[in-house]
Amino acid sequence: MNLIVRNIAPSCTEQEVREFLKHELGHYARNVEVVDAGTPGAYATVELDAQVPYVGEVIARQIHGKHLGGMALEASADLFTDDSPPAQPPAH
Repeated sequence: MNLIVRNIAPSCTEQEVREFLKHELGHYARNVEVVDAGTPGAYATVELDAQVPYVGEVIARQIHGKHLGGMALEASADLFTDDSPPAQPPAH
């Protein structure tokens, strides 16, 4: 399960974002990847060490609104990763 964190301040470096998220998420953060650091479109994906889908949503709510670099972060859980594709509706 992945956590997507957006609205990262352009003034934040990749290292600052990674350290902040690892500190905030503790043992739940398996891997943190920061994309386009230093730009207005910067975001981070965090591979969560959690097997239950609702845990990702709870973690996203805890990160959502926290401030980094003077901006409130936006976070959401990606319930569908490459390991677990979305369920298909039953065939009729």
